[in-house]
Amino acid sequence: MTSRISPLSHLALASLFATCLGLAHAAPPKEQRAILQKAGSDALQLQTVPVPTPAANQVLIHVYAAGVNPADWKSGAPSNDQIPGGDIAGVIAALGEGVKGFSVGDPVFGIVRRGGSLNGGYAEYTVAAVANVERKPANITYAQAAGLGIATVTGVRVVEATDVAKGQRVLITGVSGGVGSAAAQAAKAKGAYVIGTASARHNDYLRSIGVDQAIDYTKGDFEKQVGHVDVVIDTVGGDTALRAMSTLPRGGRFHSTGDHDLDPQCAKAGVTCAPYSSAADVPHAIYEQVASLVSTGKLAVNIDKSFPLADASKARAYSMDGHAEGKIILIVDAAHAEQK
Repeated sequence: MTSRISPLSHLALASLFATCLGLAHAAPPKEQRAILQKAGSDALQLQTVPVPTPAANQVLIHVYAAGVNPADWKSGAPSNDQIPGGDIAGVIAALGEGVKGFSVGDPVFGIVRRGGSLNGGYAEYTVAAVANVERKPANITYAQAAGLGIATVTGVRVVEATDVAKGQRVLITGVSGGVGSAAAQAAKAKGAYVIGTASARHNDYLRSIGVDQAIDYTKGDFEKQVGHVDVVIDTVGGDTALRAMSTLPRGGRFHSTGDHDLDPQCAKAGVTCAPYSSAADVPHAIYEQVASLVSTGKLAVNIDKSFPLADASKARAYSMDGHAEGKIILIVDAAHAEQK
């Protein structure tokens, strides 16, 4: 006698099989915990807000960790209610129309474009454009991957924009910060000699990421200690940017992530000033390059300090202090953030 399995049993077996393989994923919830910054206010509050829905060519990401950047607070109080944060790492929870190359459950890192809607990195769920998302390198945790967003993408981009090459001498101001440390490692991967400005307390860290010469900017004029350089990458802006530019010969290459309006000064000095673009607008190839550098051990993310999501105000205050060594991270999902 041949036994028969009902269609319902087939479905139950398929569901069980998918669960065992880790292929079954619960639908995203309707609401989530997020840090809300009300219009006209500097205060950050943990609130319950709706989970956003991905539009065409977007993905919904279940956030395990988020990065904290100066860009999150430098613009001051918003004109409308917002969820701060641009850097995230987690797994894809849902796909928008037309998304190819990604599946629900894929581990990713990326950058969130903030706009008028309640969508940002300081939340359990966020929406990001596929162009701003890349698979998480398997050799780092989600907390570390949350540091691969704005600062790291920018650091790698400026090294490409200034055509850093093997054997060149590169000066990076503010080298211990997120952008500076990423740029230093990307330049070293190309075979450059890297000179960086930072306070002396960062020297051990700078040696660990390959900086060849560290100059303590608190002791004298750093520009007088640099010597010949081919490229300057400034992450500080203001007077520091102009002093750094003065170390370049005519024909040298300069880029500042700290000051975006230095074209007249570049022209006067006879140096090539690389154009500015936001991290969210860089080619996806830069995200791929970041992931490759991390996967091959040529770029590491140092977490200076981490905070639970509810302590976003403390994380912001620590960022505003301006002395972080690497990245500041918000742990959104403590059960997964430290997993690889």
